Amino acid sequence: MDQTIIVGMYQFVGFHLTKYLLEHGNDVIGIDWELNEEKELEIGRNANFSFQKPSSLSDMNVSNEKTIYISWYDFNKRRSVFSVEETEEILLALHSWSMLPSENRPAVVLLYPLGVESQQILTIVEQAEWMKVVYLPTIYGPGQSEESAFEVSIQKKSRSEIEKALACEYKNDAIFIDDLLASLPQITTLNERIITVKSKQENQWSLCAQLVFHPELLEGLRGNSEIDSKHQTFVFEIENHTTPEEGIALQVQHGNH
Repeated sequence: MDQTIIVGMYQFVGFHLTKYLLEHGNDVIGIDWELNEEKELEIGRNANFSFQKPSSLSDMNVSNEKTIYISWYDFNKRRSVFSVEETEEILLALHSWSMLPSENRPAVVLLYPLGVESQQILTIVEQAEWMKVVYLPTIYGPGQSEESAFEVSIQKKSRSEIEKALACEYKNDAIFIDDLLASLPQITTLNERIITVKSKQENQWSLCAQLVFHPELLEGLRGNSEIDSKHQTFVFEIENHTTPEEGIALQVQHGNH
């Protein structure tokens, strides 16, 4: 049985990834600093799932048979629950794993948000030939972070809060969470180490935005620049099986429950 460790498993992408892997028979170990009783009840009874404290990261029994996802995408969206101390715990774990013989190292996959400046963890992972970086555009769907622009607008927050969220939003592309998950196992097995994920269909963010924002908020908005041109990335195109109308409707429905 495949075993996967997910750092940030109670966050948006991390939690959906955890559920997806469990549904496909994988053994999942969850790591997070923020506990969520509702989510714990949803998956906690699955015999293939276990939760460990973040402090155990550096001392975990990892091997080349394990895949470790670090959902930095989520941590950037939820800065209020992610401190310097927690960052250091992840960096310490990366250093610990790098000391292992090459044949014993796990497969580490950093999920990193497009449009966010390079941070220390990104530099470390990019420089390590045995780790992989997967750059993600805006990911949306049920349970999206409360600080994400689509969710802020769906929850009818104030105009200033929406504008603040929009300023931090990656506006070149958007992918529904289920469409990402359907391709993520394939993406992580590619030989390329640095991969940029994008939609096959055009204007996905704009089409979603038209469904959730007042038109005047979108006037003059510009997309973010792509990742730094110094990074030679392999682009993986994802088929958008979920239309913006379907995806936003599911997100709205989830928020109303």
